[in-house]
Amino acid sequence: MEKAIPTNDGLTSGSRQYYLDWLRAITILLVFLFHCGRFFDFDDWHVKDATLSPLANFLTFFLVEWMMPMFFFISGASTWYALWSKTSGRFIMDRVKRILVPLLFGVFILSPHQVYLERLTHHQFTGGLIDFLPHYFSGWYAFGGNFAWMGLHLWYLLLLFIFSLVALPLFLFLKRIRQRPGSARRTMLYLVGFVVVLALPGCLLTPDGVLGMRVWGGWNIIEHLFLFILGYYAFSRPEITRSWLAYRYSFLVITVLLTIVNLYLFLHHTGFAFGTGAYALKIVLRAAVCLAWIFTLIGFAESKLNYTNSYLKYCNEAVLPFYIIHQPVIILIGYYIVQLQAPIGAKYLMIMVSSFIIVVALYEFLIRRVAVLRFLFGMSKAVRR
Repeated sequence: MEKAIPTNDGLTSGSRQYYLDWLRAITILLVFLFHCGRFFDFDDWHVKDATLSPLANFLTFFLVEWMMPMFFFISGASTWYALWSKTSGRFIMDRVKRILVPLLFGVFILSPHQVYLERLTHHQFTGGLIDFLPHYFSGWYAFGGNFAWMGLHLWYLLLLFIFSLVALPLFLFLKRIRQRPGSARRTMLYLVGFVVVLALPGCLLTPDGVLGMRVWGGWNIIEHLFLFILGYYAFSRPEITRSWLAYRYSFLVITVLLTIVNLYLFLHHTGFAFGTGAYALKIVLRAAVCLAWIFTLIGFAESKLNYTNSYLKYCNEAVLPFYIIHQPVIILIGYYIVQLQAPIGAKYLMIMVSSFIIVVALYEFLIRRVAVLRFLFGMSKAVRR
């Protein structure tokens, strides 16, 4: 088991933050479990079970509040480390290979059958998949058409690619600035400022507008952009990351208390009108819950998971292909399982177990062993041993 060795500048030897790799792998697994439950929650999805579950709805809400924000925050942190070892040109090329290529593969190869099953189960199309394929290029998905321009669940890759280009000048500017270490009091002010910054888009942008729509994993596009930038900035200041480690138990208490209040409001279906003070307070609470989870999980991960081993090395290479392939498999498997006469719990377990086995098998025996597929799934060339 190889430990990361801290250095004075806040980096580890080889600039590898192993706990971030563990967090990324664990969060991907949560996304998998989340999507297995989407058949049974109250919100519309590609394929739905005839019976919906309040428990599934509760759990999906709980995960939506911080799961995808964690991805963008960690992506910002990873960008901080990447730009210390790569030129801006190489960074952009890496983003093209690692993000844009898999996104395009997902749009044209992995999305058609998902849209087909959605149209079929929503009674918007009759006929077979072959009959549907010419219609896949008719109109834009989410705007009345079928063409899944964002790759459906791969919208994260689309936003990450755009954010990487848009925020790159800011990141290079921040990289050049020599920043003096802040005091503990100033660090806490930074973290409170993070909450304010994240809450601003939700308070100012109506959910009915293009930029304010919470269709990107339950958050709007500007919120994800801010999380990406905040992740970069936080890891550029070692005193901030050290505070998460040092005060992780305090953050845990704060996280639990804020989450209880947030879940109470959710369970009691308390509605707030946009533009009111109550609405703004709810948005601030949501931002605080989100960042509290991120700070707490990063703090405990750095304390307990800052090492590497054979499992992490395997997962670190598999995490992107697993993310890309998991939903196309889940929807295909789930389409048949939700039609069975069985309890929701049994259906969920069948979807989860069978989908996990198939996804892992596809990765292990096909994707990671075929050079063309490695390229299409954003993987580097295999190292010959």
